[in-house]
Amino acid sequence: MNTKVEISAQVTSQGLSLGFLNSVLISQSREIEEYLVDESDDGNITSLGSYNDSSFRAQLSLLQFKDFGPTTVHQQIKTRFNDPVLSRLITNRIVLESQRKDLPQGALLITVFVKFTKKEYITVPCNSAPWTEKVEGSCAVCLEEMSEQEVLCQPPGCVHMFHEDCLTHWLDQHDSCPLCRQSTNPLTNKQSEALEKLTEA
Repeated sequence: MNTKVEISAQVTSQGLSLGFLNSVLISQSREIEEYLVDESDDGNITSLGSYNDSSFRAQLSLLQFKDFGPTTVHQQIKTRFNDPVLSRLITNRIVLESQRKDLPQGALLITVFVKFTKKEYITVPCNSAPWTEKVEGSCAVCLEEMSEQEVLCQPPGCVHMFHEDCLTHWLDQHDSCPLCRQSTNPLTNKQSEALEKLTEA
């Protein structure tokens, strides 16, 4: 698991509502991006999409500056963030925006958006070796018969088997087993052994 940081900004005239000093509003948010790791395909990784992290409280900080000198800005920013790298990135963005040639006259409001994206990986164990038992029944996704010659998969924490492609496409739109609806989402379900090993590494 790792976290990516994206920083963007927009500049507007703040009018007189916030006074005569320049203002910086810093908005922080976090989302989770899920990936499916296919063990049978040399660890092929497929994105399952992203969603807002409900456990993270969105944060807003309002700072005021007489001018946007790099030293002045950095001193205030680093008192708000314990991370020196993040503080420097935010400072650089503010200073860069304040130097644009197309800015309105008067005091400015620079809104900085800091988005943290946490990547999470769900491993779907797949078995490409021949089965020792006879495989009976049909795949609940495509409704076609399953055989020993095909690559079959089962969702984390579940005993049901499906065609590999069928399960991959299903999990691209859902976070549960097609049959028993057992959740495969590590945020709402007990982590699978494979996921626990992956996050410990």
